[in-house]
Amino acid sequence: MHLLAGIVLNYIFILAAIALFAAPFYLWFRRAHKHTAGKPELNREAEDFFQSRQANWLVFTWAFGEALIWFVIPEFLLLLIIFLRIRRKRELLLFDIYGTAAGTVVAYVINLPVHLIDKLPYIQPKMVAQTETWYHLHGMLGLVNQPFSGVPYKVFTFLAPHYHFFILAFLITAILVRIARYYIFFAMFSLIYPVLHKYVYRNYVRLFLAAVFIFSLLLLRVYQSYS
Repeated sequence: MHLLAGIVLNYIFILAAIALFAAPFYLWFRRAHKHTAGKPELNREAEDFFQSRQANWLVFTWAFGEALIWFVIPEFLLLLIIFLRIRRKRELLLFDIYGTAAGTVVAYVINLPVHLIDKLPYIQPKMVAQTETWYHLHGMLGLVNQPFSGVPYKVFTFLAPHYHFFILAFLITAILVRIARYYIFFAMFSLIYPVLHKYVYRNYVRLFLAAVFIFSLLLLRVYQSYS
């Protein structure tokens, strides 16, 4: 019962956090399109939003925040967008990379003390210790372990200045690692897009809620696995 309550609370917290994070950008979009006639259908509204410049800044800020304190990975947002009928997916990916780069630079400037890194949301001391081990063994190439380890990118960014990695080299490595991860996910989702597109498009809201639930379960599981 205690475990179930924890899962539900975790889900509600993450869902509310995502809604609050995205709300200013959507309200900005609606304000810019307040003269649009009629009330658009929900999925069409989502497509129109993700084809707007406001979506660019949502993705940028999402990736920027994920390098510092935000706990929802950019792939969560970008992979959902794959199933929408928009033609500017690569442009959104570029804004994600810009946000990642900007957030990484800010993390270098902040130079957060090591003992404060595990005080960030959903960060465990063992995540910090594991990243330190990778950096000791592989230097900057320890970043290669990040995409599928479950250790958030922010742990890598905040630890990097303590190892005196050259920031430009670190940025290039981080971006290449992120692009490689995107390519794997994008290729996989692109294969199933023709089969699932119509179903996903008709049930986008319900599937979005399900995706948040699955993500929250995975986030909680990873967090507990490092406890």
